[in-house]
Amino acid sequence: MSGKSTFGTVRALASGKFQARYLVDGKQISAGTYATKKAAWAALARVQVEQEDGSWVDPALGKLTFRDHAQAVLGHRKGDLRDSTTRHYRYVLQSLVYPTFGDRALKDISIQDVDRWWSAHQHIAAGRKNAYMTMRMVFRYAVRWGHIETSPCLVDKAGADASKPRPEFSLDDFKRVLAHSDLDQGALLWTIFGGHLRVAEAAGLNRGDYDRTTGVLKVVRQYPAGSTQTTPTKTGSEKRVRLLAPARAALEAYLDATSGEFWQPMFVGERAGRRLRTDMIRRKWNAALKDAGLESMHIHDVRHVGLTLVARSGAPLRDLMARGGHSTTAQAIRYQHASAEQDAKVADATDALLQ
Repeated sequence: MSGKSTFGTVRALASGKFQARYLVDGKQISAGTYATKKAAWAALARVQVEQEDGSWVDPALGKLTFRDHAQAVLGHRKGDLRDSTTRHYRYVLQSLVYPTFGDRALKDISIQDVDRWWSAHQHIAAGRKNAYMTMRMVFRYAVRWGHIETSPCLVDKAGADASKPRPEFSLDDFKRVLAHSDLDQGALLWTIFGGHLRVAEAAGLNRGDYDRTTGVLKVVRQYPAGSTQTTPTKTGSEKRVRLLAPARAALEAYLDATSGEFWQPMFVGERAGRRLRTDMIRRKWNAALKDAGLESMHIHDVRHVGLTLVARSGAPLRDLMARGGHSTTAQAIRYQHASAEQDAKVADATDALLQ
């Protein structure tokens, strides 16, 4: 026995259950199968209300797999994402998200599924956070494009900083590593230290970016890992910074000992004229690090050591931001570590004003 109304139909199945159906653009769509005819009609009534208020989502769209949708999102965002960001998104999706959700339909992924995924990856807190944020972005587009009604990504405090505090390293630690580096690598490390550069920014330097007369280094590009060409800096802005004295001496000695045109890479790889890749820089760093017995120190810590010294010199926050190439005060404040010695100096200076 079946029934129909101005919106949809209900038919009895051989199993004794009732299927609710309705038409969209001439195509018949199932609203589900129910134990009673009353429940089937109620389901059709809900669909009709959703269509009228604009909240209805075509069930066929939700059948798209998470992997296919994620690839469509990354393709859509290609114009506004840096290549390095796209590679990062692809990496975390491939390594942490696709194994669980890649082949599942968007509509079948529930809040509970995402919560379970979050709990299962608690052993890699930082990686889990990055993967979750990427997954949340993908689901946000699924809602925006009408594939699903709501996002299942509702984990509490998922955006909290999950990284472990890095140990503090000193100038002496940096010099211990330098003692196990050759002239070329030493000049590069001093440049990172004295110009507060990111590794990719050091790799992106050209010989003409350094002005001997002023000691100023111009930072306008980077050479990211996995890239075949230089790109704008991480912040997209140009930085001009006067190198610290040891960095000026080391870089000028290196430039005197090597040759090249102003437009050629400042630091070259094993193949003459080819720009030194960041993976080669890190490989040499790790070798020197092992010889120095400081295997927990990252090459990015070199930049941190230099900026911490600048902060301890009493430089105001805006100058610290300029030297570090920071776009926000929060990024620069991390270098302003309070120490007992520095706090005593501040107290003494303040006391002097009270006398």
